[in-house]
Amino acid sequence: MPAAMPIALVVQRRVRDGGTTAFALWEERVASRLRTWPGFVSQESVPPSPPVNVDWTIVQHFTDAQSARGWLQSPDRAALVEEVRDLLVGQEEVHLLPERGARPARMASALITYEVPEGEEAEFLKWQRRIQVAQTRSQGFVRHKIERPVPGVHDDWLIVLSFDTEEHLQAWLDSPERKALIDEGGHFGKQFKVRYSNHGFDFWFPSGVATAPTRHGIFKSNLLVLLVLYPLVFLWMYFVSAPFIEARGTPFWAALFIGNFVTSQLLGWWMAPMIFKAFAWWTEPDASPARQATGYAAIAALYGLSMALYAWLLAHPL
Repeated sequence: MPAAMPIALVVQRRVRDGGTTAFALWEERVASRLRTWPGFVSQESVPPSPPVNVDWTIVQHFTDAQSARGWLQSPDRAALVEEVRDLLVGQEEVHLLPERGARPARMASALITYEVPEGEEAEFLKWQRRIQVAQTRSQGFVRHKIERPVPGVHDDWLIVLSFDTEEHLQAWLDSPERKALIDEGGHFGKQFKVRYSNHGFDFWFPSGVATAPTRHGIFKSNLLVLLVLYPLVFLWMYFVSAPFIEARGTPFWAALFIGNFVTSQLLGWWMAPMIFKAFAWWTEPDASPARQATGYAAIAALYGLSMALYAWLLAHPL
């Protein structure tokens, strides 16, 4: 990102139950310290709005990337974060976003999975924090996100690491600094896998949006995914799975896996990016109330058309 471009440092944190008041007071102390920080412009925060969003989102505006990175890596910020460590749950998510001009429609991302033994989560997160700080110094860094294991979905810890270009991503992954950090991780550093995605997982983040996540962004994203996932699954089962796979005696559990595999690939590579692009006018954070209402009405109408079509097909089998 150009050094002279205004930058928003977006940090998302989850706060323990009962810690909201203390966290809000802590935010005031952070803002007070930032007022004298070179390049700082302003700070704003978006409190949680359950069940759609359960995290606090703090947006700190800087005149340039160097000022934002300087604050992110500073001992002052580290000391302030340590003050509320007991109030926080999990790892913070950090985004450095340009505030002028469109964000690249595609970023380069790596999905890194770690096997973390039970009881060593705190040590793993402490190690990841050191890596995260180092990543912010690397050219082109955009996002670092940690996902905890989800029982029944994935057993590993997931790291989504995004840079603005493949070259910058690879430069970080191959850097001596990262290698040294991996070595510091001991057995953590020996139990990970890296996969790449040139989409940067951006079908969950509408292209061109360079602002903080909104309260209803996740809810809208889920609605859009459902809009394409429902017909994909139904049409696959009706036209392919039932007549050509299950009819040949394939067990239901195997047919279900095949269907999920195919539809998830179609969703990730083509359908989700397409629907997010088509509804970019609706997912923009500053969309007017009229545009918001129009979007919800369009989604509801398309849901209704889908269900009506599929009901008709079931009532009039081919």
